[in-house]
Amino acid sequence: MLQDHQVELLKRFVLRARIVQDHSLARDIGDLRKLAQEQIKPVFTRNTKTGETSVELTPVELIPTEQLESAAARVRPVFLKSDKVHYDAVLDAAATALKRRSGAGSLVQRVKSLRREFREADPDYPHGMPQQRWGGGTLTNKQLAGAWLYGHLLHEDEVRRSYSGGMYPEEMYLSAMHTVCREMLAVIGTLHLIEQLQTRGWLDLPEEIFTGEVTITATSWVPPGEIKLYVAPVDTPMPDSLDIDLEATGWKNAVDEFFPPPTDPQR
Repeated sequence: MLQDHQVELLKRFVLRARIVQDHSLARDIGDLRKLAQEQIKPVFTRNTKTGETSVELTPVELIPTEQLESAAARVRPVFLKSDKVHYDAVLDAAATALKRRSGAGSLVQRVKSLRREFREADPDYPHGMPQQRWGGGTLTNKQLAGAWLYGHLLHEDEVRRSYSGGMYPEEMYLSAMHTVCREMLAVIGTLHLIEQLQTRGWLDLPEEIFTGEVTITATSWVPPGEIKLYVAPVDTPMPDSLDIDLEATGWKNAVDEFFPPPTDPQR
């Protein structure tokens, strides 16, 4: 049985995961998977007349930087233990909900595979945040991704930035693109797992966290309801309640104050 703090954790995660799922990169999961593994590939050619060989590299698709940056911001809390929605704790709670459930074998395995996906995407796994500047040598994709995301984008971390290693910015960016897309896929996969548990009745989370609005899609907005505007001299105290007669306390209707009703010309 889940403890209260695990229920609260799952509620927070569902809201965060739905924000990730609403991102434009996640509109087509197939495209997101492709971006997560986009690679520069060599093309070898040989001149049949001269025997000379050459190698060319195929260009790799890079998504707009603002699109990646917004996705990184949305997914980041799931990889921060301080934000209380860390993926390990979320998956631990899901595993607890599956204990002693008949027919849960495939979902138990899904929890394990999701944990692997998260760890493969997490730039800080398994060694944690680097504490010392890069001392030279081979750089991994995780280190390059961390240099871009945490040294240049989400944080101003000079230690992380040192792991740029003199690489092209586009090369770091490509590693960051792989990382963020993989993080998004793991988060969305975990959301779908939790939805399955909810549907089976193995979780009892509030329905509104699955259906309520989590992102803004409107392009314009105005507060609903009837609007009234009152004015008063500068030293007039603010009313304790709007349910009283405001004019009796020194406040006047702004429309009447600035646009008084016309006088009757016959008077």
